[in-house]
Amino acid sequence: MTLLAELARRAISHPHTATFVKRAVAAENGDGERIQVPPWGIAVLFISMLLASVFVSLVSYTINDVVTALCMVESPIAAITVSPSTHEASDKQEEKETLLETGPTITLVNKKPITSSIRGTIRHLVANAGRFARFRGFKIYLLYSLLAGIVSTFFTGALPMFPGQSVIGAALTGAVLANIHAAWTHKVIGMPTDKTFRQHIPAWSQWKTLAGPSAIATIMPYISLYLTCGVAMLLRLHKVEQNPTTCWQWTSLVARCVAVLIFSVVCTLFLCIPAAVTLIRIEASMLPEDQDTIVPFDRTFGGKVVSKMMGGTGVVGFFDAWRSFNWEARRRLIKLFAKAFFIMTAIFVVVFHILLFEILAIMGPVVGKLLSQIQRDALAHSP
Repeated sequence: MTLLAELARRAISHPHTATFVKRAVAAENGDGERIQVPPWGIAVLFISMLLASVFVSLVSYTINDVVTALCMVESPIAAITVSPSTHEASDKQEEKETLLETGPTITLVNKKPITSSIRGTIRHLVANAGRFARFRGFKIYLLYSLLAGIVSTFFTGALPMFPGQSVIGAALTGAVLANIHAAWTHKVIGMPTDKTFRQHIPAWSQWKTLAGPSAIATIMPYISLYLTCGVAMLLRLHKVEQNPTTCWQWTSLVARCVAVLIFSVVCTLFLCIPAAVTLIRIEASMLPEDQDTIVPFDRTFGGKVVSKMMGGTGVVGFFDAWRSFNWEARRRLIKLFAKAFFIMTAIFVVVFHILLFEILAIMGPVVGKLLSQIQRDALAHSP
């Protein structure tokens, strides 16, 4: 979250962005004639962008946060079906055959996981927790994001400048807010209760258990980004030719870009996802025993955890949290991330075209002049 905020801040503060905003409000053509955008047009564009941002944020939260968190903790269950025997035995057969042989047929059926389908998961949430259950935990999520930004800014200013400062700051931020994140997890995976926000927060005595996994899960996106940038620099993508002309130059450029993309996906699969799953499952193991979960959840983690009532800790270990997440669940989670990626991409494309249509309808021919002028300004300021 803080990484995205930093990237957005840099994009907004970029000189070309400021130039675009100024010219979008009042553009000038080549003759010096001032072209004003109508105030109602600015209002329509502002409201449209605001609504689009809210819509995209809510959909992304439901799919990328709520559904994925449930997928990380769900333990598929098996159902036993008993069907009566259709065999009619004679008197002699009854004397020879045992009751087990002529009894009903017992079949063990593995039920399909709820989180194997995004639509099915949302229907399950709505049926068990109401129509707004797809946004459950959103208030805590906003609070966590706000506090993460504040704490991260504090550590950025408090820590001296050195390579990897952002990683250390992110780790400290994740550790400080570990209990808040655990409260969000409990709100998402638990059945609806009358508990207040403070009652959802784990006891501070459990902070030591949560701090390490939370710090690791927070820094993994940064480490993946640094590793990906390092690979890109090794492949000399930071010194690529501005205008490739030959076929070999184009082929080399495409191959290097694909290699960096594949490496980033590998980092996500083997660094980011395991860290996130481990954190969510450790937090889920701290859910009070008197509170039910909204999806099937094995509190023993395959026999690796003993409840407090039986004399155990009731909390899964760091490595057992990932090991108990079997390969079937891992494949289901990866498929979920792939579906979420394509869904969000489609939404972005649709929203972009809607906003583009509004801009063209409101500004008309001014758009072409505006883009041409921005391109000339960019070429003039380029080295």
